[in-house]
Order: sequence, then structure tokens, then C-alpha cells
Amino acid sequence: MTGAALTPGAQRSWWLREALAAESAAPCPPLSGDRTTDVVIVGGGFTGLWTAYWLTERNPHLGITVLEQDICGGGPSGRNGGFASGWWDELDGLVKLYGTEAAVKASREISRSISGIEEFCSRHGVDAWFRRAGYIFAATGPRHELVCEEMVHAAAEAGAPDEMQSLTREQVRERCSSPAFRSGAFMRDGASVQPALLARGLRRVVLERGVTIHEGTTVTRLDGGPTAVTERGSVRAKHAVLAVNAWATSWPRIGRRVAAWSSYIVLTEPAPEKLEEIGWTGGELISDLRQSLRYFRTTRDGRIAFGGGGGRAAPRVGETFTHDRQAVRQAAEGFRLFFPSWSEVPIVDGWGGPIDVSPTHLPVFGTLPPGNVHFALGYTGNGVAPSHLAGRVLADLASETDSDLVHLPMVNPKPRLFPPEPLRSMGAAVVRRAIISFDTAEERGERPNPLASAVAHMPRRLGYLLGP
Repeated sequence: MTGAALTPGAQRSWWLREALAAESAAPCPPLSGDRTTDVVIVGGGFTGLWTAYWLTERNPHLGITVLEQDICGGGPSGRNGGFASGWWDELDGLVKLYGTEAAVKASREISRSISGIEEFCSRHGVDAWFRRAGYIFAATGPRHELVCEEMVHAAAEAGAPDEMQSLTREQVRERCSSPAFRSGAFMRDGASVQPALLARGLRRVVLERGVTIHEGTTVTRLDGGPTAVTERGSVRAKHAVLAVNAWATSWPRIGRRVAAWSSYIVLTEPAPEKLEEIGWTGGELISDLRQSLRYFRTTRDGRIAFGGGGGRAAPRVGETFTHDRQAVRQAAEGFRLFFPSWSEVPIVDGWGGPIDVSPTHLPVFGTLPPGNVHFALGYTGNGVAPSHLAGRVLADLASETDSDLVHLPMVNPKPRLFPPEPLRSMGAAVVRRAIISFDTAEERGERPNPLASAVAHMPRRLGYLLGP
């Protein structure tokens, strides 16, 4: 089983630069030579580190080795928007996939994971800027207002009416004033974090617990055993965990379960007085409801971080994902559109990279035959809270624990696959452009181009839960 991964790129997010500047930890040395352990984890981001953490919770004497191609937090875990958000907005898709009872059960576990992140930070002295303030879905077009109503209705129908509430235009703008906002919906399960501080805090804690981490170590394949093989050594284990996010596209046995897209963020200078002017002082997470989502949050020092999913799609992860000036420009244009009163506030940074998009818009966790290789993937840009749950699930799978978690509906479901290459990446690129065109026309109150509309709707006609 091969999965040689490309280096994520030298680009470091502002989050990660801040986190690295705040610590004095030495890098973990690359693997050299052959080793044996109980569990080998490929990937030192949220999924891999949470798995290591929960394994140590279950058995402090277990031998655990994490192999990370870059540094821990150098991938999506250290550059995402820091949205630890619930799944109550995803109920429609969850119910279609798994039924109402299972959908609510899964959503409750994600809610527990948000609290679990807060508890972890408190317990271990990790200041990751955790702030629970809820999540506003701001409608920017007529169809999006209907989507908000449907989300609130779905939560009520599922027996969780307190999780989602409708917001009028005035209520949305009281919390954050933007000329782009119409009505909206509020989900109480939402917290912001500084993601790189959380990732690096996890790294510190698992190292203190005796976990071995090798950074700068690219795994080129998994041999039977399983044995993780690198250029300068190998680790043989009883169980292996693949926690590789978008790099899963390079692993044959799981590659068609995801497509690699990119997402970019721009960051302003601190301007706390401007936040007060627009009334955005509560720390709420906010996004619109486009399929090419735009998402934004504030920081502890009064900045706005504004992201968008307008980047590339490609068959493999490479520099096109981390050096996309057009995607940075699109994110900046979105920010200026939403917040014209911030026109004089400089944008001082921008970064981005690949995300792993699943056919269902939701992650899956599971085990590959013969039963000792486990995986989590398909976060589709929303992985902060789900990766905490993934760590708990993977720890149970790797320790052969028959818990309630391993029977959640997204654990070992029937695989949903994208087409093989080159259809996967070519189709993803075409559909993505069509979705952006469709979203933009709707937002402007224009009739979408008929061809773009047809292509944008094609994924749902093919059974995927992607697109309008």
C-alpha cells in the first residue's frame, strides 16, 4: 500500500508562525533505522495527535509512534480557520445518509467533542484561544434564506429545536453589521480556536506522555504487518492509523474516497475599534451559505480572518495548492465585499492549502482489511471538532475496543467513491468553477448561466451530497 506524499510547501500560516514563536520546543528528529511499536500513526495533525492522545488515555503503557512529513501542525491543522463547530447544520445530509436517530447521535458526539477540546485545553494548560460564542449562518441571497429556514426546521424535526434558531436581518446585523447580510440562522455549537496553538499543544502533551514523534519523515508505503516504510527506516506495528487528510489521494486503498481541493485565508491588521463599529464583539463564527463557502472569525487581538474555498482541485497535492495568488485575491475581494467599512484596514497575510473533500461532504472513519489499518478522512474543510471525535474512534479501533463510538454511522459505512483519475480531478475542477459561477450569480441577484447551473447541480444528480 503506497502513498508517497509531497512536501506541503514552505508556506507557514500566521497561526503557525505565532504558535512556533511562543514555544521553545526542539524539533522531533526524523526516523532513522527500523523500529517496532504497538501503533504507528501516519500524520501529525489533529487526527493523528488526537488518536495518540486518546490511546494514551486508554493505555498509558502502549507504544505509539507518530510519523509526520513536515512538522506537527504544518498541514491543514495549523492553517485552517479555527472553527470548532457542530453538525446541526448538516442534519439534512446526515438524515439522508443514516436516518434521523443515527444523525442526531452523530451530531451529539460532535457537540461533545467541542466540549472535549475545551476540557483538554483547561486540563493541560493549552492556551489555544478557545472561545465558545456560537455560529452565525448569514444569508447573502434569497435561496440562502430558504436554506437557513430548512436548517432550523430540520433540527426541530429531529428533536433538537434548541440547537438552531432563525435570525432576522436585524438580528444578524446586530451581531455583525455587513451590507451583504440578509437574514440567517444561529447554531449554538460553535467555538473558535487558534488552530496551530491547539496542534502544538497536543504535540507537547503526547510527547510528555511518552509518545514518539518523528518529524520530517515521509511515509512512502505501508507493507504488510503493518510496517510504515520511509526513506531512512521503517516502523513495524500491530496497528497502523492513516491520518493524512488530502494526501489520502495518494493512497490507493482510500484515495477515491476523497478529492483534493484548496481553501485560502486572508488576515487583517488588528483593528478592535473597527470590530466595535460593526458590532462584532461577541466572537461568533460566521459563514455565508455558498457552496464555495466563505467563512470568517475574529482573533484575540482584534483581527478578522476571512477564508474562502475558491482555490484549486488537482489529482495530487503539490505547490498549486499552497501558492495560489488568485485564491488569495478572491479571499481578499470577498472580505472587502462583506466589510467595506474596513477598506482602510490593511490585509497583512494570506495562506492556504489542500483540504480533503468527501462525496458526502462529511468525514468517514474506518478499518481496512485485514483489520489492522485504520483511517479517518473527508473532513471537507470542517475538521477541528470532527478530528477530536476521529481520535476517539481510531483509538478504540486500534486498541480493538468494542465501544459505542465504533458503531457510529460514519464508522465503516458503505464506501462512496469519486471516479478514478483523471475523471476525479478534471470533474472536480469543472464542477468547482461552475459552483462558484452559480453562487456568484445568485448572490448578485442574477440568473445563473444555464450551463454553469446544470454542471453545478450535477454532483447531486449523481448521488453526491455536494453542490446546490
